[in-house]
Order: sequence, then C-alpha cells, then structure tokens
Amino acid sequence: MSWQATLQINNNTDYNIDVVHNQPEGLLVTLSPGQSGWSWTTDDNNNTVALRFWQQPNNYFMQGSVSYGPEAGVWVDRGWMDPNGQSISLLANCNGTVFVQMSNGGKEVLAWNQFEQGGTINLTFNKQ
Repeated sequence: MSWQATLQINNNTDYNIDVVHNQPEGLLVTLSPGQSGWSWTTDDNNNTVALRFWQQPNNYFMQGSVSYGPEAGVWVDRGWMDPNGQSISLLANCNGTVFVQMSNGGKEVLAWNQFEQGGTINLTFNKQ
C-alpha cells in the first residue's frame, strides 16, 4: 500500500511554534509569529507531532498535538489553555473535513478508514 500525508501549518499568533515529530526526525521547524505556508510530507505510518507555543525558549505557553496515520485517522488538539483566557483558536481542514477548536478538548477529525489513503492536514492557528 502506498500511503502519504502532508501536514501544513499557518501561525497567525503572537507565539513561536516548535513542530516536533515523535520519531526519528525530532524538531521539524520553529514557526515564527505570522509565518504561513510551512508544510512537511511523510510516508511514515506512525505520526504524532507536538506543537509547542512559546515566546521565551523552553517556557511553553501551550502544547498541542496532531496524530495521524493510515490505521489511526487524524486526531487534533490545539492544546489546553486556562478556561477564562482562551486566546488561540484552531481551524483544522483534514481532506476537506473541517474542525474549529476555540476551547479545550481535542477531536478525532477523521476515522482510520477516512485517512487510509493519506492526504492533507492543514492547521491554522489564529489569535482569538
């Protein structure tokens, strides 16, 4: 089976975002505030990508994640923020299925059989 997925991220926040793959790549990129259009393509079947938001190195404001694969589907979580201080929203488009996250709590956006052929995951983080 030939499988491939592309992760695209747009950072419309005031924070840097470290994009860290579970294995073996590690840190893929640090996206600066306002940086858009970054993408990464993989044929690895096991992908968990940590999204670490920060203004000062190693002092994370928020940590989210995206997990995906041909047998896993797509799970997206913007990250936890104080319930009274929600300042970042996420617009996720996974092969045309849209998920908007403006509060705490992630979601399975696509089930395994909706992503077994791969595709594109586009994540846009915005100031709320």
